[in-house]
Amino acid sequence: MKIPLTYGAIMAVAAAVLTLLLYFAGLHDNPEKFGTGQLLGVIGGLAVGITCLALAIREKRANHPVTSAWGYGSALGGGVLTGLVASVLGIATGYLYFAVIHPGFGDLVLQVELAKLEGKGVPASAIAQAEGMIKFMTRPGMMIAMQAIVGFFWTVVLSLIIAIFFRRRAADTPPLIPAQ
Repeated sequence: MKIPLTYGAIMAVAAAVLTLLLYFAGLHDNPEKFGTGQLLGVIGGLAVGITCLALAIREKRANHPVTSAWGYGSALGGGVLTGLVASVLGIATGYLYFAVIHPGFGDLVLQVELAKLEGKGVPASAIAQAEGMIKFMTRPGMMIAMQAIVGFFWTVVLSLIIAIFFRRRAADTPPLIPAQ
């Protein structure tokens, strides 16, 4: 459990640092820069997630006894557990960001989403109806919950892929030329 805790905490802190970098770079200040901030956040988040999950799974495999089985399920379990820790710890950092550091983030998202609807030519009456739901979804509590759920979902998806590369040890691989 120590390895998922360690790498899950590193993942949560790295994601928080990335968010703060985007905030201080001004990419969370106005709707014009928001799309760029989202793109950089996704790319940076994937880099952080892939790196931390791969390191966690690799270390967990290295610490596993050579005499016992280590397969895809073991690798996947290590990645999912690491992602769960990161998602739970991300709730605290998300609260700090959405409720304390940048409480106007929800209003910014509202502006961006309303502008998207207007750009698509959605009638004003439909936009007015959607505005209530968007306001509900951009409250700090809802954004934190969505961040945790979506973050965990993506760590599971990444773990499904990364586990393929860590499912076997080199010693477990059968030799290419049979022994005579």
